[in-house]
Amino acid sequence: MDKKKRNILIAVGALELVIIIFSLVVSIMVIVAGNGNPPNPTSATNLELHGPFIGWLLNNPVLFFVFFVLPLLIIFVVDGVYLIMFANKKESSLSDEDKEAIAEEAKRQAKEEVLRELREEALREAREKSETSSSEETK
Repeated sequence: MDKKKRNILIAVGALELVIIIFSLVVSIMVIVAGNGNPPNPTSATNLELHGPFIGWLLNNPVLFFVFFVLPLLIIFVVDGVYLIMFANKKESSLSDEDKEAIAEEAKRQAKEEVLRELREEALREAREKSETSSSEETK
């Protein structure tokens, strides 16, 4: 991995970490504030009790989902897809020279195997001929 790609991944990771921490802290604050409320609080009650930001999030659950929960889900899915792609694309640790040396060694071993089989076959045929000729002589 080159330095440019590595630096980009570090920057994206740091940005993701900031987003995750901020979203989780705000989500926990909204959950804790929402649990202490009466069953059907008014929007004015939320704003008075919890301040403008948390009160606004309590009054607008769809926007809370869009701004804080959905980014966490998107980050989770994107990181999962990237992890799967990275696992499938893992490069070999062998250099091109090592790969060529392994290929040459495999060719050499294959040639030796073929020559050994040819010699064994030639010896077998020679024995069969000698056995056949000696059995004919005895007849």
